[in-house]
Amino acid sequence: MHDAEKADGTVSHWKVGLTCAAVVAAAYLAAGLLFDPAPSTPQSGDSYVTPPVQFPVQIPGCETVEPPRNGSPSSVVFLDKYGYDNPFYPWFSGPKATAMTEALHAALPEDVEIAYASLQQSLLFEPILGEDPKQENYGSDTAAHATLLRGDRAGALRVSVRQSAQPVPPCVAGDLDERRTLADGTIVDTHDTWHEMNRVRTLSRTATAYLPDGTVVRAHATDEVTGRAAAVPLTVEELVTIVTTPGLRVTAPIPPATFAPPRWCITGVKQSPPIAEAQARRWNAVLVGIPLDGLTLSPPLGALLPAYMGGGVCQIVGLGIPEQDSLLSIKIIIGQPFPQQDSPDNDATSRRLADGAVLTTEESQYTASGPTKSTARRSRTVTVTRPSGTQITVDSSVTAADEPVSQALLEAIASNPGLDVS
Repeated sequence: MHDAEKADGTVSHWKVGLTCAAVVAAAYLAAGLLFDPAPSTPQSGDSYVTPPVQFPVQIPGCETVEPPRNGSPSSVVFLDKYGYDNPFYPWFSGPKATAMTEALHAALPEDVEIAYASLQQSLLFEPILGEDPKQENYGSDTAAHATLLRGDRAGALRVSVRQSAQPVPPCVAGDLDERRTLADGTIVDTHDTWHEMNRVRTLSRTATAYLPDGTVVRAHATDEVTGRAAAVPLTVEELVTIVTTPGLRVTAPIPPATFAPPRWCITGVKQSPPIAEAQARRWNAVLVGIPLDGLTLSPPLGALLPAYMGGGVCQIVGLGIPEQDSLLSIKIIIGQPFPQQDSPDNDATSRRLADGAVLTTEESQYTASGPTKSTARRSRTVTVTRPSGTQITVDSSVTAADEPVSQALLEAIASNPGLDVS
């Protein structure tokens, strides 16, 4: 399957703001870790410790408190057949995910920044994968996660949203520190705790809101992070603000002209060294300034983020009207060998540019297989490899009846000298 069909594109830094995209994300395999923070039985060879639980105990806001229960981590794997259009969850859609993502970003404190990462690690609400709404804890939610930066420290945040017909669960010792009942009937449970796995301690804070319309929102922040000084990035009160944000409710209206999220993207089978955020920002500035001869893109070029797989950075955008399944993708990788001009891969043609770079072009037709039907498609691809090892690939993928973006425009984008390493 062609790259533009296999994964989804990116947007600019989410803290700056979400640019509504015209295409629907399509995940192919997702694994979810569903974790119950209650005391659990250690796995063989592992040491798992949680704080001792006192019982009986009084918890503020709880009329009665039930004894502690045992829980354990579990892993569930789902095959995503529907993307954002899962018929088992009609309340959710691509535009709904975009609206919820915007609401979540707006609810973050001003001094909190989302770390530079791939799209699915940038607090973007993902598709709901389950097919049984009765199994509310296994695949029935949409979740967004990211590493958050605050000052010189960092930590993780995961926010999940689901629709529930179940009553609010009872207060259980060890599961919460406080239960609040708000004026509109919303109930919010909070918990500030820790656990140790093999003597490594993780701090965490959680707020869970049970809203009158059946929405359940859970925000879980931890100090799990690599490569930076760690701290839980949000206070309990800030988590309460997030879970009670009106835009996260399942019944919240979708603003007009809200489109589905952008597609995740990959850079292919070639592996690329990591590309620094500063370099990606410079390339984004170049892409924004390239004339497109009236071509309408949604969102615009200039939102490169790290690829979902393969290294490097990439972006996929829609062509024309939002509903049209015509795509333009750009991916940039570094550290690549300089090609032999006279031996391109497959049926591609190749030539050397005046600045010494090698430009390769290829046109192809293929069949994209989906969960319900297969579609004949065609693509036009231009790849420029520079002596520095930087490789820029620009691809236009359309249905077989449509015409890809012109060769001249694809070459103008891929050969722009500003897209080399600097």
